[in-house]
Amino acid sequence: MKFTTRWKRENTWLAFSFFGFVLIPAVIIGAPVPGLWNIYSQVPLARVLLVVGLGYLWGLGAVTYGVGMDRLGIGLGSAFVLGISTLVGTILPLFMVGGVSLKWAPFTVGLIMLMVGIAICGWAGSERERATSTTPGGPKRRYVSGVTICIISGVFSSLLNVGMFAARPVQELASRGPATAWASGDAVWPMLLFGGFLANATYCAWLLVRTGSADLYLSGGWREWLGSFAMGAAWIIGVLMYGAGAFFMGNLGAIIGWPVFMSLMLVCAYLVGRLTNEWSGVGVAVMRRMNTGIAITVVSLFFIGYSR
Repeated sequence: MKFTTRWKRENTWLAFSFFGFVLIPAVIIGAPVPGLWNIYSQVPLARVLLVVGLGYLWGLGAVTYGVGMDRLGIGLGSAFVLGISTLVGTILPLFMVGGVSLKWAPFTVGLIMLMVGIAICGWAGSERERATSTTPGGPKRRYVSGVTICIISGVFSSLLNVGMFAARPVQELASRGPATAWASGDAVWPMLLFGGFLANATYCAWLLVRTGSADLYLSGGWREWLGSFAMGAAWIIGVLMYGAGAFFMGNLGAIIGWPVFMSLMLVCAYLVGRLTNEWSGVGVAVMRRMNTGIAITVVSLFFIGYSR
């Protein structure tokens, strides 16, 4: 998004949502899963509506994420959303699975460490935002409403993982067909992500009308369109790999795989931020705090993985 300079955020986000949530999943999942739409036709309507509905709520989580960042700040807001999404997305499947065989001590320790690591990263991110702000006194924040919105966003964002678990019947139908095992694990995504696209497209369309930025699509060059496509491709490839990995882990995939997936997004986002000089001009104490949070987050993954 740093390079799509001719477009506003809603232009880029709508194009990204279409590529990442609709077009690319339909193409790259439809190929290795023959008869994908026939599989969907065998799923009861109530289950389809449940999966699409969970996808829509997850999409609202993405929408409210941006609103929460404006009110609470990127560092603190991201920590709230990521922490709540990780925690809720891990715990809810525990109640949905039943009879889970886990080493509860390392799992609990790992999850607590992960929450601590995310909290420290959020603290450091908040200090970084204040240190690098070009506005005297920094932007005015609305903390009460910001915290409320970020909590809602975190809960809704976790429903991507819950929706994947709720769509297990779709995966089972695909696995009984000619699809390979890894592809059958991802057969649910077009259905789930379509709900997310509806939520994001509705919000972006409202912004396009409100700001009059729809005309910017005509002035967008190859950098804007290719950038949006690359965003969608990178995002969906990561999600598909998570879906395949969670499938091979069985019922534990949504429980152990989700915190690993979410925490590594935090780690990689930080590393990319370092490479693009987002942390330049930040004091040593803040950098040390952020590195500590990242280190705790990484160590927590070993505890969570060991709990299987």
